[in-house]
Amino acid sequence: MSDFEIKILDANDAADFRSIRLSALAKAPAMFGSSYALEAAKPLSFFESCLANAKVFAAFQGQKIIGLAVFSQEQSTKLSHKAQLSSVFVEPEYQQQGVAGQLLQAVINYSKMHVEQILLTVAADNAPAVHLYKNFGFQLYGIEAKALKDTDRYIDEILMKLFLARI
Repeated sequence: MSDFEIKILDANDAADFRSIRLSALAKAPAMFGSSYALEAAKPLSFFESCLANAKVFAAFQGQKIIGLAVFSQEQSTKLSHKAQLSSVFVEPEYQQQGVAGQLLQAVINYSKMHVEQILLTVAADNAPAVHLYKNFGFQLYGIEAKALKDTDRYIDEILMKLFLARI
């Protein structure tokens, strides 16, 4: 798939961000720490605030937002060499078409200018995501057992890290 564009969202894109975030929570609820019901009740200003506190990379096909990845750099002096990658999601009908890889590559390219390490967590049962991250050089450094609880089901999370050559 080559007819999509990756861009970093700003406050003017809060409605698009809200749309893809709620879609992610509705379509892949076990993969996220939040819930659709909780975030659907939030005002648009909540999503504007999220955009102000992180770099949100989004994939668009035309005017339609189809995927996202959130990059949050640590702020304290001793931790600012690290960032967290989270909320990676691609609409199901666009999966397996290279969208997630393009989002991830955009985050890595941006990160090389700002941090030395990217950390992430991924549900242990999300084999396609684990495979994607490994293909981009992320390494496993731990497992958090029972990291998420979905009603009466626990989900382990794999902790992964990518070391970057800082320019």
